[in-house]
Amino acid sequence: MTSSTHNYTARQLIPRVLRFVRPFRGLLAFSLVANLLFSLFNALTLAIVEPVFRTLFSGQQSASGAMALPPNVTQVGTTLKTSFDNFIYGLLISPDFFTTIRNLSIAIFLLFLFRSITKYMSNLISTRLEEGIMKSIRDALFMKLTDLSMEYYGRRKTGEIISLLTNDVGVLNHATINSITALWREITTIVIYVTLLLIISAKLTAIALVISLLGLVLIRTSTTFLRRYGARMQNAQADYTATLQETVTGIRVIKALTVEPLMIRKFVTQTAHFVRSALKNTRVLSLVPAVNDTFGILALVAVFYAGGAALAGGELTAPNLMTFLFLLFGLMQPISVTISTIAGMQRGIVAASNIVNTLDEEPSVVTGTEQALPFERTIDIRNVSFAYGTADVLRDVSFSIRRGETVALVGASGSGKSTMLDLLMRFYDPQRGSIDFDGTNVRAFDLASYRRRFGTVSQETILFNDSVANNISLGEPDAERASVERAAGIAHADTFIRALPEGYDTNIGDRGMKLSGGQRQRVAIARALYRDPDVLLFDEATSALDTESERIVQDAINGVLKNRTAVIVAHRLSTIVHADRILVFDHGRIVEEGSHDELLERKGVYARLHALQFKESTAAGS
Repeated sequence: MTSSTHNYTARQLIPRVLRFVRPFRGLLAFSLVANLLFSLFNALTLAIVEPVFRTLFSGQQSASGAMALPPNVTQVGTTLKTSFDNFIYGLLISPDFFTTIRNLSIAIFLLFLFRSITKYMSNLISTRLEEGIMKSIRDALFMKLTDLSMEYYGRRKTGEIISLLTNDVGVLNHATINSITALWREITTIVIYVTLLLIISAKLTAIALVISLLGLVLIRTSTTFLRRYGARMQNAQADYTATLQETVTGIRVIKALTVEPLMIRKFVTQTAHFVRSALKNTRVLSLVPAVNDTFGILALVAVFYAGGAALAGGELTAPNLMTFLFLLFGLMQPISVTISTIAGMQRGIVAASNIVNTLDEEPSVVTGTEQALPFERTIDIRNVSFAYGTADVLRDVSFSIRRGETVALVGASGSGKSTMLDLLMRFYDPQRGSIDFDGTNVRAFDLASYRRRFGTVSQETILFNDSVANNISLGEPDAERASVERAAGIAHADTFIRALPEGYDTNIGDRGMKLSGGQRQRVAIARALYRDPDVLLFDEATSALDTESERIVQDAINGVLKNRTAVIVAHRLSTIVHADRILVFDHGRIVEEGSHDELLERKGVYARLHALQFKESTAAGS
């Protein structure tokens, strides 16, 4: 059963994303500590502005090195402020001017040194954290995708799936996971700065915070637009990724039909749609720092005015006001980064929603618990019906496959032959009826053990960018070469493989492009035979080949079929004349059954198909 697409809220997504963060909580703790130390040293570099100004311009200090304040300032200053100032001055200030300069110089150097070290450590740990979390998400998605049934792939574009593992995971990392450390660093900086501001003047701090909060209220309204445009960007990115994948995969057809301009227009249109969505997103996103900076400067001006009045009234010293303005100005960047990060997270919410929706998918074909034993008697298909959506493909189909016999399925395109093979392999389950393997319903079997009883060869040969040997022994990296060569020999592939530049170790390129069509098909037959399956399934295995290649592959298939159970879907009737039984499909039903000779004598659907093909082959020969 598949899950429906769900639009998650940020609150619902947080615990789902944190699931991938938990294994890295130790690394996350180190990252948070490193960022906290960075924020602390960053703030202290500004905190010593006041003693520097006092030393250089006023020289107001007591013999003990403690801070000397004007009487009216001492009366209005808080105990915390006085204690803080006395600590700083007692640590750095000396009765000797040059000793004070030396202490301040060393303090400034050490603060910037520790600030740089903690920033380096923070970046290093954060990168390890982010890459580790991204790997976990990609691995979880890939495992989920391999577990999902064919039904899922029937309703999703390949490009969308690729975009999910590349674009969406990247966006989630940049806009959400990366934001964890960024927000912690900036928020701790803000807290430290605000604490220092409160120590200097609670009144001026209140003025700055009120103005800043007004800006935040305006910025809050942008999040809805950012999430909407972010979703459009993700969809547009998936569309052009799908077109790119289809173009690369089908480049031969595209060039043969000279439709390159059509594909270019399609791709350009999709990338233009992405750009339009990105520009709309940027327009809103760019407003965030602009509004923040405007209100930040407004707060700075208001504090400068109110601070000047406090200075004139003796409530504040000039170095205190200068330090306050420095800290307030330094506070603008972390506030801006925090707000921009939160705004950017809206696109990350869209990506996270796509990822979580995929992880919530469940296979439509559920594995059983019984182990499928070697095939002994019969496979019984009883009253099976199946539909893709609302389109019926098979209607009340019943037949049996006995051990050791070859059964051929023939009929017009779309009559349900290939779908029948998909049901035998449990790529799908029938909506009605049942399939029994040696008397046990196939739904009861563990999928892996059941499918290992079969070997399949399809019209569309799927080979991988690897050696011939690894393509034959696919899934078994420690395969014995003798077993690989035995399977290739049975498939009539050993001779041509040995003639390749590096024999069985020759890389055959992407999708086996370095081999001919007939060679690719014989490698596919060898792969089907490698595990010595009980039942072989051939789905129009020669229909895409030229006459000579078809003859060679057909000879290989005929050799393979000796003493084996096989089901063959065939378009060319000449390839199945020796089948033990032939089932004729028409509009999803079995309308005839018998041997080649028996069906010709009945002069029914099979006889008409045979006569038509014979006429076409005679015309082609003349």
